[in-house]
Amino acid sequence: MTDSEKIDLLLSEMQGMKSDIQTLNQKVTGLEKDMVDVKSNLRRLHRDADFILDEVEKVHETLDKHKEDKSVHTA
Repeated sequence: MTDSEKIDLLLSEMQGMKSDIQTLNQKVTGLEKDMVDVKSNLRRLHRDADFILDEVEKVHETLDKHKEDKSVHTA
């Protein structure tokens, strides 16, 4: 193999590596965007869960007050 052929082979390999690196960069960028979306969804779910738990607590407080008030029970 001549020096020129070796250089051509190296250049070809480097171009392939460059293409692979560009593909990886695109995938990483996509993953970063996905992670931002996941974090946003987790924050929303956390807020929703807190809201639901607050509402459940209010219902329990109302039920406890109702159970303690014997005047509303006629049976």
